[in-house]
Amino acid sequence: MSTPPASDDRARRLGWLFLLLAPPAYGALTLAFGMDANWDLRNYHWYNGHALLTGRIGFDLLPAQMPTFYNPLLDLPFVLLADRLPARVAGFVWGGIQGVNLSLLFLLAAACLRGGSERQRILAAMALAVMGGLGGGTLGLIGTTFHDNLVSLGVLGALVVIARGLPAAPAGTGGNLLDGPALSSFGRVALAGLMAGTAMGAKNPTVIYAVGLCLAFLALPARPWRRLWLAFFFGIGVLGGLALAGGFWMAHLWIEYGNPVFPHMNHVFKSPFAAISDYVNVSFFPPSRIARILFPFVFTFQPLTVGEVPWFDARVLALFVLVPLGAVAALATRSRPRDWLTQAPATCFLLVALTVTYALWVVMFCIYRYLVPVEMLAPLALVMAVGLLPLARRLRVGLAAALLAALQLTVQPADWGRVAWADRWVTAEVPPIADPDDTMVLMAGYWAIAHVIPSFPPRMPFVRIQSNFLQPDSVGNGYLAILKDKVAAHRGPYLMLSTIPDTPGAAKAAALLGLRLDTASCRPVPNNLGETLNLCAVERAAME
Repeated sequence: MSTPPASDDRARRLGWLFLLLAPPAYGALTLAFGMDANWDLRNYHWYNGHALLTGRIGFDLLPAQMPTFYNPLLDLPFVLLADRLPARVAGFVWGGIQGVNLSLLFLLAAACLRGGSERQRILAAMALAVMGGLGGGTLGLIGTTFHDNLVSLGVLGALVVIARGLPAAPAGTGGNLLDGPALSSFGRVALAGLMAGTAMGAKNPTVIYAVGLCLAFLALPARPWRRLWLAFFFGIGVLGGLALAGGFWMAHLWIEYGNPVFPHMNHVFKSPFAAISDYVNVSFFPPSRIARILFPFVFTFQPLTVGEVPWFDARVLALFVLVPLGAVAALATRSRPRDWLTQAPATCFLLVALTVTYALWVVMFCIYRYLVPVEMLAPLALVMAVGLLPLARRLRVGLAAALLAALQLTVQPADWGRVAWADRWVTAEVPPIADPDDTMVLMAGYWAIAHVIPSFPPRMPFVRIQSNFLQPDSVGNGYLAILKDKVAAHRGPYLMLSTIPDTPGAAKAAALLGLRLDTASCRPVPNNLGETLNLCAVERAAME
């Protein structure tokens, strides 16, 4: 067996160096962006992880509003880091975990690129991976707790496993997913499905990627039954991953509320503890069918149509234009020999998977954060799409390089809220409480305030009487009876926690439960992530 050329050894060492250094480099970049203080972190990510860790699930009632019912699995590692380490250290580690996306993007690109020397392919794969980590949405998520750039690890990992099992030559060469041994091929796709299903179980909107990848097997250049079996075993893996990451929480929701995705899809499960509704956030849906069809032309230049904050990144729009053009060109010239820029089966698989994923996204969600894994994959996908155009190879390479450079130079990252780095990630100054073991804290208003709960004495129950899921005068939501019973059964003192502007509304909400808020008793609760809160005494109203 001959020894590879020295240049190949150097190229491989360069690849290994990138794999190892990309995550810590991304962690260091996290520190430059500041400490995450986003609304969702303050509303539920910090609380939910803390509740799972300390056994508060079921002890408190709706403290994080409707997201109280979301799977807390991904919040747990963040809380373990940020609650025990200095904030900068936790931020570096958290960003480094998210930086594994770059390593996976590199492996994927290296498996897909063709032509040129090994060193050229590795350098190109590194460039595509770096670009994948520097998109407008992706940079906005760096070091944050939204987890869209965490579940992406399962999606990208699945793609790496699949791409490395696809042939670098036409089907028939053996030893690959298309016509290799059934046991190893089906085991490989089941492993990929396990990764995608784990991401889906941890965060349900990732279902669009699991479905996109599954259906993409049907487009591979293999025998029809082979394609069906690949999709089938991938789906089996998805179900296993879903059970692994989400099964415990779905079982909890089923036992407690009779709906495994409570309160979502309650028009199907009809749990008595929520309104008969699908609980879908339609606030970002396009206003017309034409706007939905041409949506990338809208949200690229009007980002608030798909998110809460401004940003700019045109790579999804570029995909929206170039993938159909490339597909038409490929079909029109399919009888001619083609010098592909990327491996043909991998190109077909990824572009079909992204097309299906985007179609599901624009029908089901229209929230840009959920599209961030597509943003990460866009640089490689754009090279694939440009590679399908009927142009000379050198011209296609130049066009792809120019397009990617223009896209990267115009990126403007999103910012969902950050503060200067502090010693600890979350702190709150809770005033002295006379009888904490017998005191119940009511919560009101619609702002994100649950992040301060871990700073209170641990035996104090928190009950949110006003939220985006339930109000004291709700109709058709059986959860209100649970809330009223819990409040009425308490025999000790009450306190009310809200923002200062929400205090008048909190008083009205308390009155609907037969309670009176004493505004003269209010004391401030300063905290490092948001505005100062109000902690007020609440008394039982005198019976008339």
